Amino acid sequence: MMEFTYDGMVRWGFGFYNPNHAAALFAALLPFLWEAWEKFPRPACRIPVAVATLLAFAALALTFSRTGAAVAVLELALYFGCRKTASGEWKRGALLLGLLFLAFLAAGALARFTLDRAVTNRLAIWHAGAALFTANPLGVGHGNSGVIATAFLLPPRIVCRTLVNSHLTLLAEYGVIAGFLWFGALFYALLNGSRHPAARTALIGLAVSAFSCSVFDWGILFDFHGAGGLPRLNQCLSWGVLMLYLGLIVFLSLGRFRPKRAGIAAGAAAAAMLLSPAVLLLAPADAPQVVAGEFLRLPGPADSLALYDGTFSLRECADLLPDGGVLPIRSAELRADVPFPDSSEVILFGECAHFAPRYPGTAVTLVAPPPHFSLPENTRRLLLKRYAENDRLELQAAARGIPCDFLP
Repeated sequence: MMEFTYDGMVRWGFGFYNPNHAAALFAALLPFLWEAWEKFPRPACRIPVAVATLLAFAALALTFSRTGAAVAVLELALYFGCRKTASGEWKRGALLLGLLFLAFLAAGALARFTLDRAVTNRLAIWHAGAALFTANPLGVGHGNSGVIATAFLLPPRIVCRTLVNSHLTLLAEYGVIAGFLWFGALFYALLNGSRHPAARTALIGLAVSAFSCSVFDWGILFDFHGAGGLPRLNQCLSWGVLMLYLGLIVFLSLGRFRPKRAGIAAGAAAAAMLLSPAVLLLAPADAPQVVAGEFLRLPGPADSLALYDGTFSLRECADLLPDGGVLPIRSAELRADVPFPDSSEVILFGECAHFAPRYPGTAVTLVAPPPHFSLPENTRRLLLKRYAENDRLELQAAARGIPCDFLP
């Protein structure tokens, strides 16, 4: 399992796979420690609270999380700067800010606060996610956003599994209805939570953390069998953070229902979802559309169909469909049906060559079929991998006059 490092130093995850997720949790706990200091003035209570605060600052610094530091500073500003507090409390906020700075200085994490690819790549991924949502307002399906964005909307050097933004990932994968409920509940809780500054500040902190990284990683959260290929502890902790987030929303929403606030929250939720398409006005991008729940229709006039096995990536297959077409989001090797039987051309990759007889009236292009595969009658073109065992395939193609070429 890969470790997150910076300049040769391991970033602590405290049981989380991603240190940014640990930082989100520590930052969310800070407002409750500050409130505990105020509510329990006896030294016997304040000493443990002070120790816990210092430990939380140290743990936050050891994650080397820039988002965690920014969220902690935001929470300090909200908790001590946006309330009617005595001058002593303002001084306490300034002292806490200084201690947070010293913690990051001692950990050697301040040098990480620069503009690097981790930041610029996020901007590109968010733009791709906005394009994806605009083209698919009902969602692209669970776990598909990163795969599609990587294949079609991002430069080859950028590969992502999620959109590195939990809110945008939810919006792109589950669509406008789920997004409206998600944002509406959040905004209503924030409007309704003025009596509980610590809980509201913690909720804002978690929401901002989830905006900047995949704190709520839906693919891992709902993979109850394999935990996303990561340790089970990571999944349990991730569920704990999600339950904290949802619990804060429920807690702040309790009490008499207020229709006016609900209307404002609904309007804010709609505005948040409209913001994604608005971003695209700056740099429009073509995104594929999901059809039949598990296929992508690429921009362009062609109606070609491409089916591929697990040895090819979505991006590799899309390169052979420059004029558009349809292809599955995942490998089609084990499919038993005949998808899109009326396609004008079918491109079959690898083991999917066995689909050729199912399209008897369609011109078929075979890409790197198995070395001992017998070319079917409707084969119109053959593309092979260089330096593979192609002798038998090349002989068949030459004997029947089938054009044969090699993949770049």
